Amino acid sequence: MPWCEDCARFYNPNTLTEAGDCPEGHHVADPAEDDDAEEAVKVPWHFKLMLVALVIYLGWRLVQGIEWLLH
Repeated sequence: MPWCEDCARFYNPNTLTEAGDCPEGHHVADPAEDDDAEEAVKVPWHFKLMLVALVIYLGWRLVQGIEWLLH
């Protein structure tokens, strides 16, 4: 998110002018050349590990809940 030093605010890129100025007229950011040029952000391995652990834990709790309902 672009930060305007003069206004002391973050701005959504959609609120900036074509030239990259904030609504008050201060230059904040250069306009993006191409939206596809942004690099894809990789998901960290430890986040994937946490998701696997969560699925295993919730699956086990589901099994325990079903056993509890049947007894």
